[in-house]
Amino acid sequence: MAKKQIFVGVDMDSVSIRSVRLAFDPDKGAQSGWKLLSTAEIDGGNLLDDANAVAALKNLREKLGARQADKVSICLSGKQTYVTQMDARKLPDEDMADMLRLELRKSMPFQPSAATIDYQVFPTEQSGGINTDAAGVSVMVSAATDSYLERQVNIFGKAGLPPCNVGVLPISVANAFWAACGDGSAEPDGAVLILHFGTDVCTVVIDGRNTPFFSRAFAFNIALAVGEDDTQESDGKTPSTIDILAGEVTKSANYYKNTYRVNGVSSIFMLGKCASHMALDGLVKKTGYPTRVIQTASFVQAAKPLEQGKYDLAIALAMQAA
Repeated sequence: MAKKQIFVGVDMDSVSIRSVRLAFDPDKGAQSGWKLLSTAEIDGGNLLDDANAVAALKNLREKLGARQADKVSICLSGKQTYVTQMDARKLPDEDMADMLRLELRKSMPFQPSAATIDYQVFPTEQSGGINTDAAGVSVMVSAATDSYLERQVNIFGKAGLPPCNVGVLPISVANAFWAACGDGSAEPDGAVLILHFGTDVCTVVIDGRNTPFFSRAFAFNIALAVGEDDTQESDGKTPSTIDILAGEVTKSANYYKNTYRVNGVSSIFMLGKCASHMALDGLVKKTGYPTRVIQTASFVQAAKPLEQGKYDLAIALAMQAA
């Protein structure tokens, strides 16, 4: 009989944290073996300050009841991270990373030589519509500066939550969406646009089973957005916060369609802080896209239903470490 394991997923931005602690029973299978043990949300002030971040994470650990043996998963975000999907030559594993570093010098906003790089090679049929030849493949590359990665690992370690799995936010957001699709029967046709709401930044990810990957982030105050009356119309002079969000969504979708020469996105999926708030219902009318909240949490046994979208990234992070 396989032994149960405990996993912790942490969704952390510059001022707040959302986290879950899950138990996984391998004997019950991936779709029914997950059980929610605890959740925690922390408003920690300025988490860009190391001392504040360590104190907030210690508080988080206590609220979760986390133990040293738990496997912790985190994701990194911001200007010291980078994600791209690109064509590349297929090389042996020992040569692939070096070749990607050379290629990324042209586009990465920091020096590849001072960054940690991870990559995934896609089969031709899952290349996302990017052209490949017999000697080429499509590769998803993620990177973070060594200094930023070391800082985050040290902060979590000092708080008693040393991470065993570290990703970057855009890919983690996409993984949360795919996890919610379950066995694939819930997958939409074509590309979808996924919005992750942190406290002060919104991350846009566009992805599909056979379409290119795209991501961007912009400053966005979700608390201000949901504090507005969702029926309130702009006065024509000062756009509402929801109008601003709708404009960024539309801009992202149009850029994706025009740049990659593919069909536009079919729908919007949301997760993160306040993702289920009724104020965001206005996106349907303002963008023309149907919207839904991601339901990764539906695969987890919980004593009480979780707020939709709020802990779904943390849940997906925990699941990825299994």
